[in-house]
Amino acid sequence: AWGVTMANGTPVLGNVELKGRALMLAVTSAERAKRGTALINDALAGLVGSPLTTIETVEQAMAARAEGLTSSEPAPAIAPEVATPLIHAMLDRQYRATLDEPVGMLGDITPRAAVQTAAGRHRVAGWLKHLENRSSSQLDANDPMATYDFTWIWRELGIENLRK
Repeated sequence: AWGVTMANGTPVLGNVELKGRALMLAVTSAERAKRGTALINDALAGLVGSPLTTIETVEQAMAARAEGLTSSEPAPAIAPEVATPLIHAMLDRQYRATLDEPVGMLGDITPRAAVQTAAGRHRVAGWLKHLENRSSSQLDANDPMATYDFTWIWRELGIENLRK
């Protein structure tokens, strides 16, 4: 989908899905495919093989959907002891990068820049609380998203005292 963003305003650049023994990355541009492939290779450090690439036009995707060629079956369950460290590592990288990128909820400035003023520190604290609340609102308390620990971000930005 075009223009999809996360709750914090971060653009969604693609989807990653595990199908059987295949890890699928779906993106909307060659640049995003290159960036996503590099992120996955770095994150999984040799656990995945060389990527196979398929390019599909919008028309082809729409035709496949109309013909019922897209899979609607749920993805197989992944054991939490496998999924949790992978998801937490991905979130660590994503949030580490986000600290140096403009965030809409912070007036389109980076969190690191925002914490340089008292008002900015309070905005960043609100943003982090929002992220934590969204993460912890998962139906399953053991979901890797619900168990993610944001403490390091508060500490890295020097605003632990604002965490209540």
